[in-house]
Amino acid sequence: MIALLAAVVVQSKAPVFPLTVPSIMRGYALVGHAPRGLRWSADGSLLRFSWAKADGKGDPAFRNYIVNRDGTGLKPDPGATAPEDLLPANADRFDERSTYAQGGDLYVFDRTEKKTKRLTATQDGESDPRYVEGGKAIVYTRAGNLYRLDLAEGTTSQLTDIRPAPAPPAAGVPASESQAALAREQAKLFKDFAGGGDRPRRESPKNGNGAAPSPLPIQIPAGYEMANLSVSPSGNGVAITLYESAKGDRIAQVPNYVTRSGYTEEIETYEKVGDRQSRSKIVILELDTGGKHEMAPLRPGTVGRVRWSKDGRFAAVWADAEDNKDSWLLTYDYANGGDVTVLWTEHDDAWVGGPLKGLLGWIGDDVYFGSERSGYSHLMRGFPSARPPRSADGEAQAPLVAAKPLTSGPFEISDVTVDEERKRFLFLSSEDGPAKRRLNAMSFEGGAVTKLADLTADDDAAYALHPDGKTLAIVRSKPNHPGELYLEGKAVTQTPTDEWLAGPWIVPPIVEVPARDGKRVPGRLYKPKDWKKGGPAVVFVHGAGYLQNIFDGWSYYYREYMFHHLLMSRGYAVLDLDYRASAGYGRDWRTAIYRHMGGTDLDDQVDGARWLAREQGVNPQRIGIYGGSYGGFITLMAMFTAPGTFAAGAALRPVTDWAHYNHGYTSNILNFPQDDPVAYRQSSPIYHAEGLRGALLICHGMVDTNVHFQDSVRLSERLIELGKENWELAPYPVENHAFRRPESWTDEYRRILNLFEKTIGPGYRK
Repeated sequence: MIALLAAVVVQSKAPVFPLTVPSIMRGYALVGHAPRGLRWSADGSLLRFSWAKADGKGDPAFRNYIVNRDGTGLKPDPGATAPEDLLPANADRFDERSTYAQGGDLYVFDRTEKKTKRLTATQDGESDPRYVEGGKAIVYTRAGNLYRLDLAEGTTSQLTDIRPAPAPPAAGVPASESQAALAREQAKLFKDFAGGGDRPRRESPKNGNGAAPSPLPIQIPAGYEMANLSVSPSGNGVAITLYESAKGDRIAQVPNYVTRSGYTEEIETYEKVGDRQSRSKIVILELDTGGKHEMAPLRPGTVGRVRWSKDGRFAAVWADAEDNKDSWLLTYDYANGGDVTVLWTEHDDAWVGGPLKGLLGWIGDDVYFGSERSGYSHLMRGFPSARPPRSADGEAQAPLVAAKPLTSGPFEISDVTVDEERKRFLFLSSEDGPAKRRLNAMSFEGGAVTKLADLTADDDAAYALHPDGKTLAIVRSKPNHPGELYLEGKAVTQTPTDEWLAGPWIVPPIVEVPARDGKRVPGRLYKPKDWKKGGPAVVFVHGAGYLQNIFDGWSYYYREYMFHHLLMSRGYAVLDLDYRASAGYGRDWRTAIYRHMGGTDLDDQVDGARWLAREQGVNPQRIGIYGGSYGGFITLMAMFTAPGTFAAGAALRPVTDWAHYNHGYTSNILNFPQDDPVAYRQSSPIYHAEGLRGALLICHGMVDTNVHFQDSVRLSERLIELGKENWELAPYPVENHAFRRPESWTDEYRRILNLFEKTIGPGYRK
């Protein structure tokens, strides 16, 4: 009898997860944050990491933990004590010594003596120390200039005296082409405007750095500012990144209404697409010869971060065209008179991109980089030293063989790192299928690939290679479980709460939906166990556009994952697609939306709805659609331009007019609005609002600094002027693009659920 009572008590305490909107929208309080920042101790006995275990009460804070190499002894980290473990991640190492900056002063740690030596103690802050001249000296930055510390003699000398450009005379700047075009479109779209005029923008002054006299004065040219300094490992070259700021660009403001002061306050965000853009270039100065060499885009554009070869002979940098169609890999060769040549060109008639865009590093005198020329993102090795002698007229010649691919095939390579000690690359590959990720190792020379481990495609996936070069600490996830830390194949952590683990979480099967152009679109299908033919369905559209959501791991959209279980419990099927523009499927999939967002990406949603009706028995009159950000945009395009396909749609924080979004994202896909107005008109929901037929819900945070609340306000005015009735707008006064408060998430998803329940669920009427 006593045993029976005990069993009843134990059973009554078993956790139960209530599948309701308020319960789901507790968010990170339920699932926590996966371990991150994995780092082995210098002796390899311990693994350190940060972790935010869910406590069921609120968004948990990250705390530091340690665990033994075999996965035992998990506990809070008392703090590192070994000097090697206290070194910052950006310490520069030469043989057994490492130099670093801390608190504005310079230090050197000697691994042989196990001692740390302080090198400077000044009022001015020193930063970015680097060994040069084979470890004989350290070059560092102080007050915007480079200094050299001779380690043998202990003497310091100033290498540069960088003098800022003279301030230009004050003058009015006319409106840019994109600003003028924007104003013209406003007049065409709307009849009435609030207020009586434009408030002038207050310009922020640009302050330069003064400098003391020095042996090598360097005058920054008029119109430029210095953005970065980088010294060559040989100590005889300095790369200066010069930045030409845009003149007359206008920063969009977001009003914040709920403030401590009680007054409306403005938040600066970004210039809108097509506005004047900043440009940059690199000038390399040879301190020993006085030579000056420029590394700049072949057309107006910007340069990335310069990378020096280990001996300082070469420098390399990616330069990007302002129109996004070309990227050039530029190399500088000190031994060949400072020649600057184009080693490689990435061109795309749409826009240059992919998971390895910008990858650049050195292995000896060769560079490694990423390329999408084959149609998929792959690792390359370039040969700047394979150069024939100069021609008779003194012209530099292109390398004999510019580069060769180290990987190839119809799959993507990403997350490339270098294991210098073992002369190999480590990288992630999707060669086992787009939904899979594996960690591979490959020699610097290319050739055979060794699989080290299975990983997942989520942002939390991570690994740390043990000092022995074999043992791995891994963070990976499952479709129905967040990322956990694994050592020797065993889970070390449990991140979610016991309550959440008691939920009905399934692994939705991956399906392929046939598209009208013959492609097969990957998706996940959530289908109730007691599914009845003629039931309702919802299509979910992930955000960002270039994001992968269909893979064998934990989704960024974990709240939606739980919400889809709630919909299943009420008889809905749910389809989630990696539509055209999604990441993980190669260049052609990525660029399929060029000049027409809301084209093939929307076709995939419509084809998905038809597939649900044809293959899954869904009533074609009972299909809804929803999504946030880019997903909200697609929802609007579906409701406006695909009449009869979706009976209801919930557009969350949607872009309604791409001419009002930021430059970096939009100009890639649609060019500039003043140059390609057709692309913007056919891609912007505000121009198609007259097509609204079904029920529409719009939800938007009012302090959204990504997709501005103005987008939804402008669309609301358009719908009012068109006399549309079956729509509503829910504003969230204190929320940004990603909501912060569970109360706001709950209100939003209650509205979404009510919309579907009234239109395609129990409230459906023929």
